[in-house]
Amino acid sequence: MFEVTQHTAKMASFNPRAEKHGDENKPAGDIKFELTAHSSVLNEFHPGYRKFLYRKPGVGEQPGLPFADDDDLTALAQPNLKPLKLDEKFPGYVLEICAGLESSEPLTLSDVELSNFTFEPINGGSVAITFSVTCHPDADASGALCQAIQNVVDITLTKPSN
Repeated sequence: MFEVTQHTAKMASFNPRAEKHGDENKPAGDIKFELTAHSSVLNEFHPGYRKFLYRKPGVGEQPGLPFADDDDLTALAQPNLKPLKLDEKFPGYVLEICAGLESSEPLTLSDVELSNFTFEPINGGSVAITFSVTCHPDADASGALCQAIQNVVDITLTKPSN
């Protein structure tokens, strides 16, 4: 399962809203993140994604980058492919957001759901990832999230323990 630790990401948007829980309204929101990572992160979603999107560079192409573990897959295997969308949801995560927020403590949101993943392979062995986080922030957290819109933040995503 997908995890990142203090990874730089752009918080592209935050959409506050309400969810109906019976007759009650419960504060909710959707956060959209954009980040770039090494293509090996694709293995956390499916072992075949990376091998489908990347190949070893040919003669005269960019050589493999000096990373460990199967990092000779740096050239685009499908250069004309549009970004891939993953139709799967990942509930039960903990999200920590720091830097770019005014408080010195990280903002921690529990029991969030990750969804709407889009993967755009980048020649050289990186992948641009866009995804959404559904959360239930309180008023203070909602205000902090609004302040972070369009800013670069550091995020930590911890997968469920079960």
